[in-house]
Amino acid sequence: MAVTTHQSLRQADPNHKICIFGPQYCMPGPFQIMLREKFFKLREDCFKITDSNGQLFFQVKNPWKTLREKHIMLDAYGNEICKMKKKIMALRYTWHMNAGENMEERRVTMAFRHFALHTKCYVYVYEPPYPHEDDDTDYSHLKPVIMMKASVMGFDIKIYDAENQDQIYARMSKDVARELLISQDNYCLSIEPDVDVAFMTALALMWDYATTDMKQDGAG
Repeated sequence: MAVTTHQSLRQADPNHKICIFGPQYCMPGPFQIMLREKFFKLREDCFKITDSNGQLFFQVKNPWKTLREKHIMLDAYGNEICKMKKKIMALRYTWHMNAGENMEERRVTMAFRHFALHTKCYVYVYEPPYPHEDDDTDYSHLKPVIMMKASVMGFDIKIYDAENQDQIYARMSKDVARELLISQDNYCLSIEPDVDVAFMTALALMWDYATTDMKQDGAG
């Protein structure tokens, strides 16, 4: 089956399946990222993100410390990649991913829905000119280009093309034992070749933030 292509997903380099943040994040082969939650999420440095060899790959910081609704993802050298921001007072659990100048350009909106047996997320990717982060959340003119869907138990999440569910971009697997023993979220993120690792990691983080809120609110 032919791979569905979306220009909005190939912004940085048209030669890759998904390239949002640059070809340096598009690996030629399968790639694994490990996401390990720190014990105190409200501290500035709240997630440890490494490759399969344990080398630091990304950092997640919460400069506001007391606000769970905003996080900054950086590379291993401390350069900012994107800002992840929860929309307050939304009908659905909604997160935005901002990038660009001063991290104020809205690049992605994630809208979550919880069904009887699973949670699903619709990922909308904006084309230039990008809306400002403070603009109204209007994605009615867009179709979701990526979907995220959890298994019945919620321990496995697949990230796939919205128009072709056979086109898998990444899979998340949760460390169930660690969550049950110490209430700490840890994931293995397996990413397909030529797919932006930074973008997939940002989606995985926002999935964790949103679904944690849903559980606390009794919606998940």
